[in-house]
Amino acid sequence: MHKRVKFKKVKIRKQSIRTLSIIILTTFFIAMMFSYIFEVLLGDVPLLAAFFMLIVIILIGILFDGIGNAVVSADETTFHSMAAQKVKGAKESIMLIRNAPMVANLFNDVIGDIAGIISGSTAAAIILALNPKTVLFSIVMSGFVAALTVGGKAIGKGFAIERSRYIVYYVGVFIYYMKRLLRKNKN
Repeated sequence: MHKRVKFKKVKIRKQSIRTLSIIILTTFFIAMMFSYIFEVLLGDVPLLAAFFMLIVIILIGILFDGIGNAVVSADETTFHSMAAQKVKGAKESIMLIRNAPMVANLFNDVIGDIAGIISGSTAAAIILALNPKTVLFSIVMSGFVAALTVGGKAIGKGFAIERSRYIVYYVGVFIYYMKRLLRKNKN
């Protein structure tokens, strides 16, 4: 006979509901903003530029997915010694790692998925601009976008895990300088 495995009951806390609400609203507004920007940009753009924009959107999704994976797989210990030596970006890197679930959710799910949705609608706009009656071209374009997105994220995931410390550090440095820039502009 097999033993029955008992799982601990998970209670949904008010904090989880609040976090979920923030994520849903953030996703809604980021998606609307990106969609508006690319709809406006794709309005009277030559086809070559539209293809370039499609590649850029896919690369944005791959980049943010990689950063999210790096944050989840990075170890905090290295950054403590860097922070003790007052290395720029070390404290921000620690903040990223300590908030890894939220950062991964924002980068992988919110931004990565929005990039996927917008790349699909961009591909559809390109298909319509070229020849809306060609089913074969539509199928090939869908396959191209999916292969580039999934393949890029697969390559990026391995790279992000192997080089997680470097990626998290450089994102931490970016955040450090953005904070300084915002403080400077505030004054």
